[in-house]
Amino acid sequence: MIFVALTVTRETIEDIRGPFVGDNAVWSIAIIALLLVLAVLAYFFWPTARPKVTPVPLPRETARVRLNEVRAAAESASSYDTAVGLSTIVRTFVEQQYGLKTVSRTTQEFLVELATTNCLDPVQKGSLQRFLSSADQIKFAHANPLEERSSLVEQATNLIEQAP
Repeated sequence: MIFVALTVTRETIEDIRGPFVGDNAVWSIAIIALLLVLAVLAYFFWPTARPKVTPVPLPRETARVRLNEVRAAAESASSYDTAVGLSTIVRTFVEQQYGLKTVSRTTQEFLVELATTNCLDPVQKGSLQRFLSSADQIKFAHANPLEERSSLVEQATNLIEQAP
């Protein structure tokens, strides 16, 4: 009797079934594909804390802003302060725009180097030389012509706007 009971129980016991009905490989691939799609969507739509990159202002834009500041203060400033400010603006512009060392050199040292370069045409080189000479006259010889101050502002503006 025990033998009959064992035979009957073996035939009535079913094998273990997996959690999915059908082919397990197809379901596994479908789940992996779904997870991959979700991961790609999360990558593109997840909010990121990337720092916003602000573009560096061009030398011409920086010079324009500084020229407007000097132009506004030129009425109440002395000729010396205006000449120093304008000279610094033009020298910094030329240094940033063309890579010539101007701020740490004297006018004569800078003009010697400028003569060997092709960054400005001869007319612009002459205009730059006249501007720097006028600014140096006011800065070092303490010349104080009031009409020279407005002329310097216009020369500096023209140099910056007409530079290639």
